[in-house]
This record gives sequence, C-alpha cells and structure tokens, in this order.
Amino acid sequence: MTKADAPAMSGPGTEALFDTGRYCLHDRMSTAYRDLVAHAREELRDDNCVVLPDFVRTSVLQAMQAESAAKSDTATYTEKWLNPYFSEPPDDVPENHPLKRMALRCHGMVRADRFAHDGTIRALFNNADLCRFVADCLDHETLHAYRDPYGCVNINVQKPGREFSWHFDHNEFTVSMLLREPEGGGIFEYVPDIRTREDENFEAVRAVLDGERESVRTLALKPGDLQLFRGGYTLHRVTAPTGNRDRHSLLLSYVTDPDHIATPEYAERLWGEVHPLHQQTS
Repeated sequence: MTKADAPAMSGPGTEALFDTGRYCLHDRMSTAYRDLVAHAREELRDDNCVVLPDFVRTSVLQAMQAESAAKSDTATYTEKWLNPYFSEPPDDVPENHPLKRMALRCHGMVRADRFAHDGTIRALFNNADLCRFVADCLDHETLHAYRDPYGCVNINVQKPGREFSWHFDHNEFTVSMLLREPEGGGIFEYVPDIRTREDENFEAVRAVLDGERESVRTLALKPGDLQLFRGGYTLHRVTAPTGNRDRHSLLLSYVTDPDHIATPEYAERLWGEVHPLHQQTS
C-alpha cells in the first residue's frame, strides 16, 4: 500500500475545524444552516462567487498554514503561454482577438500525496459535513471528495511577479481557501457572466484584456476565507504578488462522479508523474 492509498486517519471533527457558531455545518436541519445556504446560493446566482470569511477556527488555519509552508518547496511548476480559454488559437481570427491573446502562466501546485493523512489539511478535505455543505450551496444533490491521489487537495503557490492571467475555468466550480497573503498584490479580480452558452461576447472579453475596468470586480481575500466560485462563464485572474512572500491558496476538489480520476496523460502533463491509480483509467 502506497502513502497515497493509505486510509484516512481519524482527526478533528466538524466543531473542532470550523467556526460552527457562525457556520453551523453540523446542524443541517437548523434555520441558521438553511439561511446560510440560501445566502450562498443567492450570491452565486447573482455574482458567481460567494466568500465566507473566517470559515475555520484560528488554530486550524495556523496548522494548515504550517503544513502549506512546509510543503511549498515541493510544488510542481508548469510554464506555458495560454489564451484565456486554454485552447489552440485558430488561424482565421485577427491577432487582437481574445482567442489569440496569449499570456505566460506559471504557478506551482503542491500535490495531494505531499500532505500527511493525519494532518489538518486532509482532515478538512475529508470532512463529510463540509462536502455536504458545498453540495447544498452549489445546489447539487450529492458531491464526493475527489479520489485522485495527486489532485484531490492541493496548494496553489503563486510567486511574486507572477500573474495568474485572465481566463475561464473548464470545471463547473472551484472551492478554495486563502492560506497565505503576499506582501502586496495577489488580488482576485473577476467579471461574472461575461459570456453565456449562447454568446462568447468576444468584444467584451477583449475590452477587459485591453484594460477596461468598469466591469471588473475585486476581492481582497484574507487567510481563512472560504470561496465558492463558478468560473466557467466568469473571466477572472489573480494579480501578481509583490514583495518577497508567495501567495498560497488551498484547493479542495469535489466531484459529481465518485469514480472520476485523472487519466495518465493528464497526470503526466500536470504533475510530470503518473500514479498507479491513474494507470487503471487507461
């Protein structure tokens, strides 16, 4: 049995992990829980984004920050010129078209098997009440903790001077928590619903890429803030950190298909390595 296959150890429960006086994840039948979910759904409907400040207890945040700091130097970095759609630019569009607007993307990802199975980061990710709460907020009947041995829970490491450039997500939603602020910069910026299923709205996207700011919203996230975000129709970026401190963000992956796992090709491309579980998908 490899480290990535080892069973999760018992750890702190819901009330030890989260500020349950403010976020009653442990009491789904309560009016307070229903009101919290209704608030999150309204924010997601209106803005494609909801932020729940100080979501975890201070001691839990400090423990996760320590884990993140200890493992940040193991991050896998990929560097590539990409357009906002992560697609191959076609030949039959002008050079200033959004499909041809390439930006250098370079950020690090600490893969899941770097984190101890009895650590706080794993305890948070494996908490059933959190998974159920995320599902309720996103209006899913059920979600499952992603079982990919490398991609289930990660730390995104953004170095000073490295912008996380404007883009749309391919996944339906993102669940994240800021763990470490940079000295400056590292601001989350977004334009919700700039495109739809029926209209890519390339002119509006190009305007933002050219510096238009009227439609741009900003979030100055703080460590311990939980963010639920629908990025498929929301153009977004994280500005480059300044100073000498990296920006660390915890990424928690939940899926609708409990059997889903990355293909060997995807794992090799992202992590530079393939786990035996990935081989089972081929």
